[in-house]
Amino acid sequence: MASDKTLSELAQEAREYADMRVDEFKLKATRGISTALGQALAYLLIIAVLVIVLGLLAFALLQWLNALVGSPWGTLIVAGIFIIGLCVLLLNRHKLFKDLFVKLFIDIFYDPEEE
Repeated sequence: MASDKTLSELAQEAREYADMRVDEFKLKATRGISTALGQALAYLLIIAVLVIVLGLLAFALLQWLNALVGSPWGTLIVAGIFIIGLCVLLLNRHKLFKDLFVKLFIDIFYDPEEE
């Protein structure tokens, strides 16, 4: 009789422990996802501002070069600068983007402070 009560209490405590572990996992996942989304939105905002600034600088350079060397050549020079920049980004895309996000997600989901 006493062992039935002990087994029943042990089973109840095991259920409570499992429920607490599930809750802990949910909280960690929620924290990780919200941090990742916050970082992603911050990067998107920074990229949007950079695109606007680069567009305005390109337009200013275009106007200056068109006045300096003539209309079609200034446009071709600016287009060439952007093509070179695009090639550099494409050649370094793994180092710039993939490694950056892998490190970000490792830092978020495998927090060394919890160990």
